[in-house]
Amino acid sequence: MGPPRRGTEATRRHGDDGGVWIATGIVGGILLYAFIVLMAVAGFTAVAPLVVVPPVLLALIAGNSLLGGGRRPSRPPGRPVADGPAPPSSPGTNGASSAGKNGTVAPDPPEPR
Repeated sequence: MGPPRRGTEATRRHGDDGGVWIATGIVGGILLYAFIVLMAVAGFTAVAPLVVVPPVLLALIAGNSLLGGGRRPSRPPGRPVADGPAPPSSPGTNGASSAGKNGTVAPDPPEPR
């Protein structure tokens, strides 16, 4: 037998797959977080934000996943939009139009004293 051909399993380098680095990052992150918690227990209070922020971020990511966030383009939207966007409000007080039937504009009411 000759040397293995290009593209076969024998010449492919193992360990460069993304899964190896993802697992390494997760394990390294857990070890770093454990060290930070140990520092907080030992009385080093400057690491308190680093003890609180990672669980909050994980909770936000998990909540987004539970609520159906991160949809792929091939999936349908979660809730239909009713007849497009809302029309813009007319000028006037609280969105109410102050124009009359013939297009005249009524004066603004006097301010209370």
